[in-house]
Amino acid sequence: MIFRMLILIVACIIGVPSFAQIQTGVYFSSDKKYTEIIEDLGNPLPGNPVMIVRTFVPKHGSYVWFLNESKASNSAYFDNNPKDLHAGIFLEDHGGLLPQIAFKDFSVGLAQPKYLINSCEIGDANKDGFPEFYLTYFEESDGLDAKPLKVIVYTSLGGDKFSKSKITAWIPFQPEDEYREEKDANFRLLPQHIGLRAERILKEAKNGIM
Repeated sequence: MIFRMLILIVACIIGVPSFAQIQTGVYFSSDKKYTEIIEDLGNPLPGNPVMIVRTFVPKHGSYVWFLNESKASNSAYFDNNPKDLHAGIFLEDHGGLLPQIAFKDFSVGLAQPKYLINSCEIGDANKDGFPEFYLTYFEESDGLDAKPLKVIVYTSLGGDKFSKSKITAWIPFQPEDEYREEKDANFRLLPQHIGLRAERILKEAKNGIM
């Protein structure tokens, strides 16, 4: 799984024009750099990082993306070790971190959110020199209701402030239910290439579930 994720990230980097010089590194707990980042910058979110991504963006700075899991804070029964998800993008500043945008989702009852690490990507689909961060996760549960698969797009359009857009696929688990997708208002305003990339990520993640 980790090897496939690295291939995806490399593909994303290759897709960025060379003149943009966006440089991205992906690190897991087995990597020395993972430990060095935490020692230098700390861990700004609850729990432990499943993955840390560091991206240098010319004219903007160096961003660090943490995808963390922590012990569930609510009563949860999906498995023996339920987890809450915490993620955030931070800008490095004089040896510290400035929060840019955050994400969290909690395990509760029979529901368990889980990162789909193979579908968490960074790219520059519209080739404007600033990357998009695509966070993909699935809400597993023991119930028979349709379950949400979400791709959240974080990017900055025309400035340094991040925006959040989301596309959700509802995965049916009963014969009478139908697959459907929902796009929030911000998603509909995304540049076409970014929206298409998010839709591709959603489709590939859906194919891995259904």
